[in-house]
Amino acid sequence: MEFHAEKNERLDKFLAAHYASVSRSRFQQLIKNGAVKVNDRPSIKPSLRIKLGDRIIINEEKLSNARKDFAIEPEPNIPLNIAYEDKDILVIDKPAGLLVHPTPSQRQHTLVNALIALYPNIVSVGENPLRPGIVHRLDKDTSGLIIIAKNQNAFLAMKRQFLKKTIIKKYLALVEGVPRDKEGVIKYDIRPSKKNRLKKVAIKKTFDKFRTKRSTRAATTVYKVREIIANQFALVEAQPLTGRTHQIRVHMAAIGTPIAGDRLYGSKTKIPRQFLHAYYLKFITPSGKPITLETKLPEDLKEVLIKIKK
Repeated sequence: MEFHAEKNERLDKFLAAHYASVSRSRFQQLIKNGAVKVNDRPSIKPSLRIKLGDRIIINEEKLSNARKDFAIEPEPNIPLNIAYEDKDILVIDKPAGLLVHPTPSQRQHTLVNALIALYPNIVSVGENPLRPGIVHRLDKDTSGLIIIAKNQNAFLAMKRQFLKKTIIKKYLALVEGVPRDKEGVIKYDIRPSKKNRLKKVAIKKTFDKFRTKRSTRAATTVYKVREIIANQFALVEAQPLTGRTHQIRVHMAAIGTPIAGDRLYGSKTKIPRQFLHAYYLKFITPSGKPITLETKLPEDLKEVLIKIKK
């Protein structure tokens, strides 16, 4: 089984994150027993710091002996809005409220459960048995376009594009307040919050003591204001040039304009969910075809705009 590191982190942590069915301590033992290679060299140190793009190979026989068997239940009753499809990939217009893939605490009612009901072969695609076919993710309460690989070659091809940052993703967000600059680039590093495990923190100052921590990631978001509403809100187009968890949510809050409805990052606006929609994708399919896709705001977000404009 072959993987490519998506960021700099400990080897055992990387593997445990990709295989929820195998504990981190069990992976530490597998590494010590020579079951894992990094860049074709056997690794015996679970604490080895792997780097972005490193090639990790796991002995499949030893891994299968360590895994607990489980199966993702197909759920054909979950509707899917397919924005694009060919022999290699799907692009789904995901509704808000739908988790992308199963987790140890939620094995059902996710996008993946719906996918394997329609495309059973996807169950063997990818790097993590809980995330078959998933090339990138959207937060549960973020709607919009998400790419799914239908075979392993397509998965690797799309992952390479993400690693090279050649895929263009754009979001529409309604933010509280109006950004000082109508167009700009936000370059705040992001790290996990020490107080809330669900939250991320933007590092604004170069002398921040957490800046050198391994858990700190560089992050860049380009934005521009599309519309100012009653001098209280702004409809913003945001393009993440990096792919950090909660990146747009963290960055917009860091400049004093949190996304409306995003209570985790300080929003006071009482709407059912965060106003964030992945409306635009531009990429090359595994077969070499350039694709540009756009999707409209979903009805719940349209209703929010209508109400605040009254």
